[in-house]
Amino acid sequence: MCKTLDMPKLELTEDQLFIRLTPSEKLAAFHGDLTVNGIAIRGAAVADKSWWKTLGLRIGTGLPGVIIAGTFIQPGDRAFVSWTRRQGLPLEITLAAKMASDARGTKYTRIIIGVEDAQGWADKINDAIVSC
Repeated sequence: MCKTLDMPKLELTEDQLFIRLTPSEKLAAFHGDLTVNGIAIRGAAVADKSWWKTLGLRIGTGLPGVIIAGTFIQPGDRAFVSWTRRQGLPLEITLAAKMASDARGTKYTRIIIGVEDAQGWADKINDAIVSC
């Protein structure tokens, strides 16, 4: 019998994306589950092979090539990441950052997470954006 990998569970509704982390992911990332307003999502794609090189200062756990989790900050970018090498290339969701006058955005500009079928989730998220 094959053991299922611990991965975040995604749920996409008409107006929100819910990202439910496992207890170990919450511990590694120093973060709880995430909820993103659909209007803040700009697009999604499977990250390229050198995605981890685009991250900034880490608040969380990191061992490049093994586990990367937490909030990463650099000028103009704030990314939430939850990934382990067993998960393959992660899903990268691009978001509208929150402006002082716009409560619809998020505090992140990107969410990068290891999920089963990253391409399938990217297609589902992008289809939902287009259908709005």
